Amino acid sequence: MASKNYQPVERRSHSTVKVGDYLYMWGGLGSGVDYDVMEVYHLPTGAWDQKPTTGTPPPGTWGYSSGAIGKDIYYFGGRGGDYQNSLHCFNVDSFKWKELSPSSSDRDPMKKDYCGMISAHFDSEHYLVIIGGLGSSSTPKQPDAQYSAGGRCNEIHYYRISSGQ
Repeated sequence: MASKNYQPVERRSHSTVKVGDYLYMWGGLGSGVDYDVMEVYHLPTGAWDQKPTTGTPPPGTWGYSSGAIGKDIYYFGGRGGDYQNSLHCFNVDSFKWKELSPSSSDRDPMKKDYCGMISAHFDSEHYLVIIGGLGSSSTPKQPDAQYSAGGRCNEIHYYRISSGQ
C-alpha cells in the first residue's frame, strides 16, 4: 500500500525508470537496500511504495544500465561482486523478472558496468543499444572498438527484442 510517509533507503549507483505515471527504482549500493523489491513512486500523488518481485533479478545489482520499452524495463551489466554482461527484463504489470541472456565471459558485449543504454526503434523493430562502459578485459574484444588500460571501452552493441539476439 502506497504511503506518503514511506521513503526508500539512501543508495547510489542505481537507476530509476519512468513507465506511465510511475517511477521504478531498483538496486544500488546502500545500507538496507532490498534487491527482492521494486521501489515505486506514483508521480500524480507523490507516494512511494515498495513491492515484492518474483523471478530472477539481475546479478549486477549496482552500476547497471536500464531502459524501458512499453511495460518492460531492461537491465544490462553492472556489478554484483564481479562485472556482469547479463540482460534481464522486468515487467511492470506482473512485477516479474526474466533473464534474457546470462552473464558469460565467452561472448560480447564485455562484462562491464556504467555503460549507456538506450532503446531504439527502426526497421519496425525495437532494439536496446548498449554503449561504452568500464569492465573486464577477459571478455572477447569487439573489432574496431577501443579499450583503455583502465578498463574503459567504446563498444556499441545492439540487442533485437523480437529475436532475443
